[in-house]
Amino acid sequence: MTKAEKRVLILTSVFVTIALNIHRLFVLLPGEGRKIGLPWVFNAPELTYQVFFHFGFCMFFGYLNLKWLNWNTDMNKKRRVKNLLSNTIFFLLLMGFASTTQYFLFENVLNIRLFLLGYFFRLITSLGLISILVKIMLLNRTQKRKEQENEQLKIAYFNAEIKNLRAQINPHFLFNALSSLSALVRENPSKAQDYITHLSKVFRYSLSNHHEQLIGLDKELELLDSNIQLLKMRFEDALEIHIEVPKTHGIQLPHMSLQPLLENAVKHNFVSKEIPLRIDIFQENGALHFKNTLNEAVYKEPSTGIGLLNLNERYNILMGKSIEIEKTNTHFTVKLPLN
Repeated sequence: MTKAEKRVLILTSVFVTIALNIHRLFVLLPGEGRKIGLPWVFNAPELTYQVFFHFGFCMFFGYLNLKWLNWNTDMNKKRRVKNLLSNTIFFLLLMGFASTTQYFLFENVLNIRLFLLGYFFRLITSLGLISILVKIMLLNRTQKRKEQENEQLKIAYFNAEIKNLRAQINPHFLFNALSSLSALVRENPSKAQDYITHLSKVFRYSLSNHHEQLIGLDKELELLDSNIQLLKMRFEDALEIHIEVPKTHGIQLPHMSLQPLLENAVKHNFVSKEIPLRIDIFQENGALHFKNTLNEAVYKEPSTGIGLLNLNERYNILMGKSIEIEKTNTHFTVKLPLN
């Protein structure tokens, strides 16, 4: 039982006890008011006994059904009958114990039949009210269990989805890296060797953080810098990159969010010393802006088409937000929401 269930059970037991014993106080009313209740000579010790027993009775059946008996929605018929039989046996035992002890302790029973009927009525009413409470609590437990199971399934689905999307990143990056390496080998074989060295560093960084779904912005910028070094070896002065992001702690975004943006900017634009590709990365209005000049290449490098789609899917799953894309005649901007 949870603390909340115990608290509700105690309050309900108090309410039931008061409701089924308050009529005994009517005999203390002056005049005709005393006729409201059943005929009874006020006896403080007996009333105290009734109140404490009634409260204990309600608490016992609450604990019996909420803690000790295994009630659940998928229980078999045999188990259900066993639980009902247990409640019946305990009810009869407690009723017999209470009526017998009161009969001998106070010795004021004038009509044994009326005395037993009164006991039976009060206790069966109490049991009925506690049964309603137990039913509500069991239904609440079932609902919470279903919500937890749904949440676990949701988390498992999201984790599987993220793993699938993350699995697409490395092949996508490798495809673009090899395309760049192929061009560099033709242009400058000596630089190609340095390129491979830097490429291995990038992959090492990527693989060392493969369990992380969200990563700090500072770390992401470190990874981006490694990728920039690779591109600088190929394009040199034809590539201008300006990063103006303050050192921030606690800001996170999906791992490897900036790398595909950098790759797409280079892949889809014509880059030359005469018309350099300028990339600006800055933080504004709660988002990280990745803005590059637009000079679309006539002959574009082969593309798998999953870069921005992959990034947007990961943002939707991990952060519940979508990336924003703005395209003008001169610039292409991607805005990444920051948490």
